[in-house]
Amino acid sequence: MNTSNYCTIQLMNKAYKIKCPVEEMENLELAAKKLNSTISQKKSQFKTLEPMQILLLSALHISHELINQEQKQTQQKEQLAEFIQSLENRLQEVTA
Repeated sequence: MNTSNYCTIQLMNKAYKIKCPVEEMENLELAAKKLNSTISQKKSQFKTLEPMQILLLSALHISHELINQEQKQTQQKEQLAEFIQSLENRLQEVTA
């Protein structure tokens, strides 16, 4: 069942009340923590940038991480499929 509730998260020292499914609340809170952490890192790294620029760099950084992880996952799936095919081929050879 998909029931929604409100979750309050902090982003850049401001509270936001967001409606989300109960089962997604923990992930939303983790995402906010990840974004706040990245924002903090970028603020330290680029002291002269404006808040919007810091936010954009943080979003870009997290998006880049996500794409890298998706590519790794795709590669691992391909490797696993090849391994399974290899095992199936060996089984056919043994049972033939």
